[in-house]
Amino acid sequence: MGTVLVVDCYVEGDGAANFRRLLGDTRVAVWRAISAPCPTDLSVYTAIMISGSAACLTSPEPWMKALNSLILKASAAKVPMLGVCFGHQVIAHTLFGPTAVRSSATPEIGWVDIELSGDDPLFRGMGEGFNTFESHFDEVLERPGMIVLARSKRCAVQAYRVKGENIWGIQFHSEMTVEEAVELAERRIAGRPEFGFDIEQILAQAKDSTTIGTQIMNNFIRAR
Repeated sequence: MGTVLVVDCYVEGDGAANFRRLLGDTRVAVWRAISAPCPTDLSVYTAIMISGSAACLTSPEPWMKALNSLILKASAAKVPMLGVCFGHQVIAHTLFGPTAVRSSATPEIGWVDIELSGDDPLFRGMGEGFNTFESHFDEVLERPGMIVLARSKRCAVQAYRVKGENIWGIQFHSEMTVEEAVELAERRIAGRPEFGFDIEQILAQAKDSTTIGTQIMNNFIRAR
């Protein structure tokens, strides 16, 4: 395996840290999307992974245009891609159009049951589903050319694959440590009291997703 480009979309902090942790010995390069120039030569990367973000596509920011361009260029060059949360949404927004992403009427914060469907190499060996952390206020809508691979009770597109391509999106945050997930849940719930999330009930369900995140990333690296 060659070098994986991790696109760090975090507004604050190191959005590549979890990817480095779970990818182990895989060589990783990082593009800090909100502040650094966009890579121009994608031939040096064997895959691209796009992180989550506190930013939202429903409130677009100028730096997102370069990310749109990178996704289009990578798709044309057949570079495999995996987007996580915001990354999941920005791939859908770029390849299926702006109407593929909207503000969710039923946001998710906390540990959620994910139901898998179909047979895709991204979820090889993962049975019918799993429980992992979520934190999102936007969501992806199914579009022609999108193969939906997972759902939850509150979100119909938890994972998808672009038909005929090695391009995937996952809405959930199986890459996060339990410490980061707990801190994010506390901050998000305190900031959005209108949704009525019960922080004590949610934190009582907290669990580590390292095994899940590692398997998905390893499956992605091997999937073709």
